[in-house]
Amino acid sequence: MKLKRRYLVIAAATVVAAVAVIVWKATHGAAAGRRQNVPVVRVERPVRDTVSYALRYSGDVVAIQQATIVARVGGTLERVDATLGGWADQGQLLAVIDSAEAFQQAQQAAASYFTARSDFDRARQLFDQGLLSQREFDNVQAQFKVAEAGHLLAKARLGYARVTAPFAGYVTKRFLDPGAQVVANSTSLFTLMDLGRVKVAVDILEKDVPLVTVGKRALITADALPEKRYQGSVGRVSQAVDPADPATRTMRAEIIVPNPGGQLKPGMYATVSILLDQRADAITVPTRAVLSDDGGSFVFVLAGGTARRVAVTPGLDQGATTEIRSGLDGSEQVITTGQQYVRDGGPVAVQGGSASGANERGKRAGGGNP
Repeated sequence: MKLKRRYLVIAAATVVAAVAVIVWKATHGAAAGRRQNVPVVRVERPVRDTVSYALRYSGDVVAIQQATIVARVGGTLERVDATLGGWADQGQLLAVIDSAEAFQQAQQAAASYFTARSDFDRARQLFDQGLLSQREFDNVQAQFKVAEAGHLLAKARLGYARVTAPFAGYVTKRFLDPGAQVVANSTSLFTLMDLGRVKVAVDILEKDVPLVTVGKRALITADALPEKRYQGSVGRVSQAVDPADPATRTMRAEIIVPNPGGQLKPGMYATVSILLDQRADAITVPTRAVLSDDGGSFVFVLAGGTARRVAVTPGLDQGATTEIRSGLDGSEQVITTGQQYVRDGGPVAVQGGSASGANERGKRAGGGNP
């Protein structure tokens, strides 16, 4: 009987020990699971920066003024003074076309003019004396006017043999060399471009048309000069949306860009940012930190080892960063990585150290108020 009672006691003790082990494992396992479920986050301090709202378009750089200079008289190209890439002042001689034929025509026209003028002067004296009829006087006067017009035309054609620059600029193309035959009003001799200012023509989307007006500031970058930034402004707008392509429906605008150094070359591909709004000393956070739901936009900030939801009003979107118009004062530690796994009031673990360490990193990165 005593032996049986001893077995019962041992069995009961074994059951109690087993239950204790099971309870311990369950308790510590749940705690470990809770510790493993605490989201790991990264935090950053908001940065104060200048933000701007701009429309971005692309286009080709074009000279503000350019012309293809064509021979206005025919003949042999006698001399070419202009060089490819050279500078020409307004009125500077670029080339000379053999003017022997034009000179002879001018001489003949001059002789006819002076003869007709003498006839007209005599006819007027006779008409004043009543010795010439009105009809005869009108005929002489008409002949004089024809001769005068022919003389002026011949002189102009003789002048066309000397090809000059209509404005100051660079000779960007030279088509012919001395000895070439040219045809009047047909043969191209040079292309002249004024590069003191250039323009970039862009097509504004229909939805943005009301925002683009003459005088709006613009920033221009060229793919060939990525380190350079050029200031310009909207110089001209077509004032009409092109209905040719219903899918796009755009309006042409020209951005005028001062180019004193001549670094922007016609034909370069450029990106234009038309500035519509700009604010200095704005609070910005990484765009990925800003979340939204039915209640509006919000961010999570670090508060004593927990995440706290803060409603914010986003402003200008800069792509990688977003302006915060209200809700933050710049001293917060905003959760920028892992925020999609946290909940308001829930615990978080800061990657790389404690919250205070994250605060110090935020100060160095953001430069905000301590």
